[in-house]
Amino acid sequence: MHRTQAVAVSLAFVSLAAVAQSPSVFGYRDFTQQQKWDTTFLTVPDPKLAGQHLKTLTAEPHWASSPEDLKTAQYVAAKFKEAGLQTEIVPYRVLLNKPKKISIEAFDSKGKKLMSGPTKEHVDGDPFQDDPRVLPAFNGSSPSGDVTGEVIYCNYGTLADFRKIKELGIDMHGKIALVRYGQNFRGVKVYIAQQMGAAGVLIYSDPADDGWVKGDKSPQGAFRPDNAVQRGSVQFIAKYTGDPETPGVASTEKLPDSARLPENKLQDDQPTIPANPLSYQDAQPILRALGGPESPRPWQGALPFTYHLGGKGVTAHMHLEQDYAVRTIWNVIGKIPGTDAPDEWVIAGNHRDAWVYGAVDPNSGTAAMLETVHGLGELLKQGWRPKRTVVIGSWDAEEEGLVGSTEWAEEHAAELQHAVAYFNTDVGVSGPDFGASSVPSLQQFVR
Repeated sequence: MHRTQAVAVSLAFVSLAAVAQSPSVFGYRDFTQQQKWDTTFLTVPDPKLAGQHLKTLTAEPHWASSPEDLKTAQYVAAKFKEAGLQTEIVPYRVLLNKPKKISIEAFDSKGKKLMSGPTKEHVDGDPFQDDPRVLPAFNGSSPSGDVTGEVIYCNYGTLADFRKIKELGIDMHGKIALVRYGQNFRGVKVYIAQQMGAAGVLIYSDPADDGWVKGDKSPQGAFRPDNAVQRGSVQFIAKYTGDPETPGVASTEKLPDSARLPENKLQDDQPTIPANPLSYQDAQPILRALGGPESPRPWQGALPFTYHLGGKGVTAHMHLEQDYAVRTIWNVIGKIPGTDAPDEWVIAGNHRDAWVYGAVDPNSGTAAMLETVHGLGELLKQGWRPKRTVVIGSWDAEEEGLVGSTEWAEEHAAELQHAVAYFNTDVGVSGPDFGASSVPSLQQFVR
């Protein structure tokens, strides 16, 4: 999801203009009529309208299940209906955590306090950062906890990194693992640390990976400033995605609570140790004070001192209070029934929720998707109909663990047996370069 992408507003179910110029197109005996539809479609999407969508969708922080999140669902639904799509807002009841109190402190060997955070994020001139609806930096799926332990620097927190820690004679039991973002999913970092016996995990963004080493920091440039924090879920999504309490079952409003897994059965999907993100401003005094042996040289980040492994020198105290509750989220689904094969679905979608405002992730993609819907609406007015059913999905609670899309897929598992393709537009615009990835069967389409 955090990979830089620039995705064209034309999605797969409307053929690309470059293809339309070809005298022979795979799948068509005669491409003439489709070429006319493509040409008509490509005149419709409007960058100014996309910009208006983006401003509306990002006007307020809209964490999944919040009133502001519902407002974005209603806006998207209105645009779907305006284009002529069969539209519904589909609610689900899912388990989500919301932070009540997040406190991280670190002390040196003499008991001197090194840091207390997470430090409130700040960029000069940003008029939106003081909105009281902005939640403190936290990890989705982290449990509450109050733990204290010696800090061990574990590089990226990969399996190889933790094996190296063990090889170097460091026992992780009861320790606080300090790891940096990159190379693997944050939930995997926490999972491995938990397996190694760690008491808690702190995840920070090193400037070598996401900061001034890459280019100018915000507001001068596009890269992460000193006190910026990457939020994210630490759910064990390699086990299963979606609502932790309803694996394989759609958590519809009608699902009885008796059908949900109890808290003591969630360990396969949820961490049992607390985890929280930090900025490199907050991580710096911890790393600077760490004693013990030097870290392996490939583990050195970009802060201006030698990184040590720890084991002595720094103790961290993590006090996290999470409000776990079953909360309502809202997918928005738009459909255009197919004329020849209505049971075969071509699906395109993107999530809508965000940890804060979500300008790049996800709503640059949602803005592009809405202009695609705008184009499809104009074709419908002119008599176009797809041969297969087109489904457009605006998913909720993706950030917490692909929750909204998973619940919808679980509810429609039978119909999805006949699905033809799915196209996702998440980070639609982030910089000047185009990027896309696909399953091998769509290789030529991406090219």
